[in-house]
Amino acid sequence: TTLLYTIKFEVMFFWLLVILVGVQSEPDDVIVQVLYRPANCTDIGKHGDTMHVQYLGRFYDSFETFDSSYKRNNVPFNYVLGVGGVIEGYQIGTKDMCINERRRLIVPSKYAYGSAGTGKIPGYSTLMFDVHLVQINDAPPKYHVPLVLPEEVTGTGSKSCPFPISRGDSVTIEFIGKLPNGTIFDNGTTNPLSFVVGAGQILAGLDEGIVSYCKNSLISLEIPPSKAYGSRWEGPVPQWSYVYYDVNVTKHVIRSLIEDGSPNLTCQEVDPPIVCTDADYHAKAGDYVKIYYRVLNRGYQTLGEGEMRYPVGRKLIVPGWDDIIIGSCIGQHRSCWIPSSLAHREGTSLFLALPEKGFFCEIKIIDMLLSYEDMDSIDIQQYHPKNHQSEAQEDLQLPSKDEL
Repeated sequence: TTLLYTIKFEVMFFWLLVILVGVQSEPDDVIVQVLYRPANCTDIGKHGDTMHVQYLGRFYDSFETFDSSYKRNNVPFNYVLGVGGVIEGYQIGTKDMCINERRRLIVPSKYAYGSAGTGKIPGYSTLMFDVHLVQINDAPPKYHVPLVLPEEVTGTGSKSCPFPISRGDSVTIEFIGKLPNGTIFDNGTTNPLSFVVGAGQILAGLDEGIVSYCKNSLISLEIPPSKAYGSRWEGPVPQWSYVYYDVNVTKHVIRSLIEDGSPNLTCQEVDPPIVCTDADYHAKAGDYVKIYYRVLNRGYQTLGEGEMRYPVGRKLIVPGWDDIIIGSCIGQHRSCWIPSSLAHREGTSLFLALPEKGFFCEIKIIDMLLSYEDMDSIDIQQYHPKNHQSEAQEDLQLPSKDEL
């Protein structure tokens, strides 16, 4: 019971830390986010040009709208760049802007209305403007050019694991969704979400963003409007808003391999991949190698892990291991699905808890040793992972020295 409470406390502390990190104070400078910039950006505003813009003005903390040109019959607002007639943050944030470009400006109070405020805007208010430049001086206005937004979801997190998340996998995630100012609009830390990756069951950017990352690592995603809510308002999420998610994948089932028990041996290189060249020595049947291994069941639970010296080609432990090791060089590190046909040596198994349909393993070549044909004896106990076995494995029957 004490351990359970400790685990719950640590989980709650983890997510509390994530939430607190996401709460932002007023920025020191004007923050400019480019929502869209035309590929052919030739008409750029210069000092002294008259800028005609459509805009939406909101409070940074609450996203409440305080002003909008769209509510005034879509008549653009105009000002002279670098001369005045508008707050300083607007001048700073729209420098070098081209026709049909869209930007989001986050303007701290010192570059807006300071301590005094004005009208509906209290003192010390940080403001946010979504600005669309439609005309410079007397150039033809660009009111009706379709909006094209960035498509790429960016993120950080661990991608170094035997089995990264792939499309078709089934996952369960805990998550926190935040607006650009740090306001939390979605919280799935107490109500996790389960879905099939790539099946279109959740927000497109979240669905796409977790691919290639690892289970049980914090994944932080920046999702552009086109992969979030686009032109629609979604509760507190305004139109054309970036959203940010902190995600923890708590369950990961590799559906594409194990739904029916794949009959094929399937491997991939573990990052960073080691490429064997013709100059490297490649393991062959008859060699005696030192390996690191990790064996996992279909629920991604580790059944055994350690290092051992392995006679290649005899298929004495896990027959599929020989197929993985042959042709490998020192340093090569692979994660593989071992089908049932290659999972068990006839009459015994290294790990008695393995499912009938197969299992996952990770194999890394540490060193190439002597040919076992030239060795007088081998310590058979090296094959017994005593430090990692379960009670069910205590009666394990290992190959005899005669079999070696």
